[in-house]
Amino acid sequence: MIPADKRRSWLARQVGTLVLSHARAPNPMAVVRAAAWANRMGRLGVWLPLFLVHDVGLLLTAPRGAGGVTLGPSEPLITGAGLPDEVRALLRQYAALLATIAASEIVEKATTWRLRDDLVAVLLTKILGDLYHRWTDSTKAIGAEDLPLDPQTYADADVVAHFRDFDSAPLINFLRFVASQQLHIYTSLEQIDLDTLRLLGVFAGSGGAATPALDLVDLFAVFQSAEANDVVNFSLERLPSALETTRASGVQTFAVDGYASIEKKGNLDALILSELAYDDDLFERKVIDDELYYYGHERQREEERRLQYLLVDSSPSMRGVRQVFGRGLALTLAKKLALQGDDVWLRFFDSRLYDVQKVQNGDFAAPYLLCFKSERGRNYAKVFRQLAIELQRLRREDRRQVVVYIITHGQCHIPVEVVQQLRREAYLYGIFILPSSDVSLEYLELLHRHQIVDEKTLVSRKGRRDRALEIVHDAGKGTSP
Repeated sequence: MIPADKRRSWLARQVGTLVLSHARAPNPMAVVRAAAWANRMGRLGVWLPLFLVHDVGLLLTAPRGAGGVTLGPSEPLITGAGLPDEVRALLRQYAALLATIAASEIVEKATTWRLRDDLVAVLLTKILGDLYHRWTDSTKAIGAEDLPLDPQTYADADVVAHFRDFDSAPLINFLRFVASQQLHIYTSLEQIDLDTLRLLGVFAGSGGAATPALDLVDLFAVFQSAEANDVVNFSLERLPSALETTRASGVQTFAVDGYASIEKKGNLDALILSELAYDDDLFERKVIDDELYYYGHERQREEERRLQYLLVDSSPSMRGVRQVFGRGLALTLAKKLALQGDDVWLRFFDSRLYDVQKVQNGDFAAPYLLCFKSERGRNYAKVFRQLAIELQRLRREDRRQVVVYIITHGQCHIPVEVVQQLRREAYLYGIFILPSSDVSLEYLELLHRHQIVDEKTLVSRKGRRDRALEIVHDAGKGTSP
């Protein structure tokens, strides 16, 4: 544990660095959000002064101009801190760097998308991470820990007093280092792939909870992987079609004279008459505490909500164009099925079944799918026997329809008796991406539906796109075991 005085010292130093900040936003929560970005960057091993995280982060998330971000030093803070002319000259170079960043196409596009904090933190790490690792100050991360996210902490802070309370020489040296690394910072910014950023924005949910460190690593790895970029480009060609899907309603409405359930919320005319039997004081208390019961005319179709289970082969046979097609198809299909209102689970397999990734509140683990790697061989008999047991348990405990999509290649040999068992538990939809030979699998006719993507389709960009859209539309029409 870091002693309390050390924690206060780290917070004071970080707040004190805001004397150097050049980005201003009318939103009083801007500093709090910058602290959240800094905390997430810390999970990736990057502990930068808060002023830099704040300024570059604001440029990525808010437009410039009236009602948005304005660039320029805070003269009262600089004067109050008593910064010498040499530091003011460094700040002018820093201001020029921010202006260059703000004019970048990537920043202009990013400000039009509502990027979640996890993604902003990863972008900041991509832009400024090398800068941090090149900075050789041995004290740069001493006492570092998460910053508080209480708005009052920053609203009440005396920035100038905090700046004067610590030795500013390392901070000024860092500012001098930033001025010498302007080209490297801008180059790191320009290396961000806009298509990847757009795709991750599409799959990002609205949840505000902090992402675990492992997921942040996956997210960061997406911007480093050429293979992930191929999948991104393939997915974006068909995502607009998938996004036209209308979310299915999960509510069933009953006739005016029929009731579906007892609810704790409702209209006064649906109040259960026995609630009126309470004395006045108790009745008023139940009203205040929302403890009255009402007849409900609607209920969720939980029993009709299907589980869409996507299995993606990650064995060595699924490399190159097959991997790009398979993962791109899985991304698009998952998004479409989720928009239809179904639960979607995604899982990789080779010689084993990997952890389930779920779509929750519109949030999908796209970075995991894009960057997942396995070095194992394949053992399809073992994998699908395990799957059959899990499906049997799911059907027994949840009593829901399950649709299993198997995205694999033409040599995925599964014992016939295992497929027969799977068929009893779920609707089976096979998608076979084949390199050159015909598909000759003993169980093919046991599948409820299957699609074959041949070599001729894979060598043509238009053919790959059209074939993937055919499969997505076909799968989205509805299936029932």
